[in-house]
Amino acid sequence: MKGPILLSVLFFIFSCDNKTSASVYKTTEYNNFDEKDRIIGESVWATSCFRCHLYGSNGAASLEDEEYWDIISEKELDELFNSVWKGKYGDKGAMPPKGLCNSCSEEQIKKSILYMFQLIETVQQPDSLNK
Repeated sequence: MKGPILLSVLFFIFSCDNKTSASVYKTTEYNNFDEKDRIIGESVWATSCFRCHLYGSNGAASLEDEEYWDIISEKELDELFNSVWKGKYGDKGAMPPKGLCNSCSEEQIKKSILYMFQLIETVQQPDSLNK
């Protein structure tokens, strides 16, 4: 009887651990985001994403909405990508497919998401630039 209980406890512990490691900030993609990736992500941001996310236009979350981005950053990167790639309706508005960057590739969209999280981190923790 102890065997199944022990297995259940171990399963629970490891399941909880996997959920906390889902953060965008803990992904390999985010931590290996280099200058080339940043340039690609920034160019998509500058042509599409900023229109809504800079100030929170059209129901989008602004870069300064710390509570929102803290919640979103805990989602899987693939889930975030699918929300942008396919579009998504939310409580406050809609994310149009590809964030209105209709000529963007999947790679460009992924890099724009990662770049946006770098921006969010900078906006919410400006002292981190001085370290």
